[in-house]
Amino acid sequence: MPNAQERIREAVSAIQTWLAHTPNPGEAVVRQAIVLRLLHAAGFDIWNPAEVVPEETNATGNRSDFLVRTEKGKFALELKGMNVTLGATQFQQAATYAVNEGTRWAIVTNGRVWIVIDEHLPGKWEERATLKLELGQEGQTFTDDLAALLNVDTWKADAFANAVQDIKRRQQQRLDEARIRREKTAIVQAVMEQFGIQTFELAATAAAEMNRITETERDVLLGKRSIIQPSEGILFTYKILGAVAHAIYNPTARTWTVKAGSTALNRVSGDSSGLGAGKRRLAMIAAGHLTEKSEEYLEYLEDKEYASPSTAAVDISGKAQNGWAVWKDDQGRPAQHHRPT
Repeated sequence: MPNAQERIREAVSAIQTWLAHTPNPGEAVVRQAIVLRLLHAAGFDIWNPAEVVPEETNATGNRSDFLVRTEKGKFALELKGMNVTLGATQFQQAATYAVNEGTRWAIVTNGRVWIVIDEHLPGKWEERATLKLELGQEGQTFTDDLAALLNVDTWKADAFANAVQDIKRRQQQRLDEARIRREKTAIVQAVMEQFGIQTFELAATAAAEMNRITETERDVLLGKRSIIQPSEGILFTYKILGAVAHAIYNPTARTWTVKAGSTALNRVSGDSSGLGAGKRRLAMIAAGHLTEKSEEYLEYLEDKEYASPSTAAVDISGKAQNGWAVWKDDQGRPAQHHRPT
């Protein structure tokens, strides 16, 4: 079964195909054929008016095209036709509605351009536009960024601020790597010609040894390494027998923070007794950090920091687990993919 990123990729491909024959669709078409399609592909229940709320005027008289809410997260979504240039008027309308609904986040889109408004930012409305995605981005970068932007698990965990920073880092990474390829490729080619080196790879290595380019620039040119620095937080999800937990992994501090609202199985099996799961749970319940939600599940009432993914996974499942294998990122990859070497 395709994951959300794959579904969004398929939806974007289909949208781009018919856009080639239907340029600049109006707002109604953008709503039906682009926005709702992408929300559905991302995993939102577009047929549930309690989750994707259409055109609801709140108590202050403000209205947005949609209020999207799921568990702890919600955002206002303002739509325009594709021929509309998005600006301060649309940003203010969406952000004002969002604030009155108790969230800092609003997304404004004309189907081609997607702009995230962060009401916590100071200044003019244009300065509160913290993130911009465009359908015409090279390769699959738009679908990858949009999949992170609309990730349901991110919104459920109210971890969107981390997702925004991750997307912005990726965007900056692409700019930096494009600059390196633009500025440093000629240096390597000159080394090839000067010393009669047969391959670009060998010339790049030689150029790095001669200090004409850095080792990082060499690796970027050869496609061997990304120059992006580790994220301050990567969202992971662990699902087991109906329990759903969200955790933020900080690669710098190497900590795992299970988010409030996460659920755990209300059981402790024999193979976890030596791992301290029972004692930790009792201590968290006594401190008011964990509560019994039902006979089947416990719920985290506050964020809980762990030193390892396996300890966190043990507390979620009530049995021994390899945390690097069971925690999955927003693309379905195990935590091992992000494990420091």
